[in-house]
Amino acid sequence: MLYKYKVRTATGTISTGTREAANEAAAVSWMREQGWSPISVEAQGGGVFSGGGEGEGSALSMEINLFPQKVKLKDKNVLFKQMATMVNAGVTIAATMDLMASQIENKTLAKAISEIRDAVSGGVTTAAAFARHPKIFNNLEVALIRAGEEGGVLDVTLERLAAFVEAQYALNKKIKGAMIYPSVIIVLTLVVLAALCLFIVPIFRKAFANIGLTELPALTEIIFSISDWLVAYWWTIPIPILVVFFGLKEINKRERGKEALDKLKLKLPIFGDIIFKSTMTRAFRTLATLVTAGVSILDSIEMSSGVADNFVISEAFEFLRDQAQLGIMMSVSIKEQNIFPSMVAHMVAVGEETGQIDEVLAKVADWYDMELDETIKGLTAIIEPVMIVVVGLVVGLVVASVFIPIIGSLQEFI
Repeated sequence: MLYKYKVRTATGTISTGTREAANEAAAVSWMREQGWSPISVEAQGGGVFSGGGEGEGSALSMEINLFPQKVKLKDKNVLFKQMATMVNAGVTIAATMDLMASQIENKTLAKAISEIRDAVSGGVTTAAAFARHPKIFNNLEVALIRAGEEGGVLDVTLERLAAFVEAQYALNKKIKGAMIYPSVIIVLTLVVLAALCLFIVPIFRKAFANIGLTELPALTEIIFSISDWLVAYWWTIPIPILVVFFGLKEINKRERGKEALDKLKLKLPIFGDIIFKSTMTRAFRTLATLVTAGVSILDSIEMSSGVADNFVISEAFEFLRDQAQLGIMMSVSIKEQNIFPSMVAHMVAVGEETGQIDEVLAKVADWYDMELDETIKGLTAIIEPVMIVVVGLVVGLVVASVFIPIIGSLQEFI
């Protein structure tokens, strides 16, 4: 059978032609023997090879979803891993994407993959096709795919991308896990306090009034006043929460506001350290992955700055980029920034001297990740007894405010 093909040659140029082969796999094998990277293969008279029927793709692309599913890091990790395996086996990108679209459960991602398949089949490069979906695939992922595609090592790059996404997923999961326990304790404490003030305290207030107990301790009067206010204006409780939420959101949209908030985040006790180390882990992991994939150092630092998503840390990485443009070594620039420990500058200097900067940057990310683990473990060990004491004190105050007048009145009869 005659196959029409489009490939990227060893020099990076796009070339098209035809080849007689027994089947599509044989045609792809011949192209790889020539040192080419297959982009699309079309059986003459049989349409573009895609591994699936047109009806399924059309139905998928026509599906209307008013509430699209969110594409999670876990979904993208599975996608990149499977893509790497199939591309390494010699399957074309179009065929790979078609198979992925039929297997992935996330409808939003499956629809995007189907559209990417159609774009690649139409002659668009893989990176350009992914770039058409910025809400799903960020600039970093597109840059890595482009680097692999241009270098003819797309399968290797996809494996690195899968490992990177998996590391990001593990990092996010670690941070969320650290925040869940204190958040649950705080919410439960507030619920218990609200229940006491709304339902229990008013009962005792009526009881005290019925027995003629009018002179109450100051603590009891304060708790009763809070209870009266909550009973009368309970519907106002969400207002300050919403004001703070939307206020911070609006402030964060402004450059100076975001700068102030980002600085404040890093100065928070305990949690500021977690935010700093997790952001550094993400930024250096990004930098290491991009440099390993062959992306230029300037572009790598630029994208790492964007991934940081913190004004203070982004500004530090932008300084590294500006210095690199002037030809100054990264280790020298890092030493000039107080935000980086001296050990990081030393490690980077060793990497620059040995020509293994990508490996050293990955080790820096691992070091920050290890430090983050230790901080979270310390937080977990400290926060439980602290929370128990705080909850006990708060609930104890409410209970004491009720029982102190009772004990006082009983003493009058003794």
